[in-house]
Amino acid sequence: MRWLTEYLETVDLRSKPSGCSQHPLVKLKKLINQLREGGAIRVVTDERVIPVKTIEVIAKKKGLSLEIVSREGNVVEVYLKK
Repeated sequence: MRWLTEYLETVDLRSKPSGCSQHPLVKLKKLINQLREGGAIRVVTDERVIPVKTIEVIAKKKGLSLEIVSREGNVVEVYLKK
């Protein structure tokens, strides 16, 4: 099922910057907390850095739907929708 909603923002989890305050997962959690009903976030991750399972756990905890949109090797694109 393709969602017909525009995504709020893209979060790229393919690399980990130094320091925890700039970690992409911190940014993702902030965006999830700001997400309004019907909104969505596009997340791109490298399974070797942040597995999709981690994103699934966060989404489930926050009551979001998750759809895997594409997968090319280790790079996966997902939408999180409230």
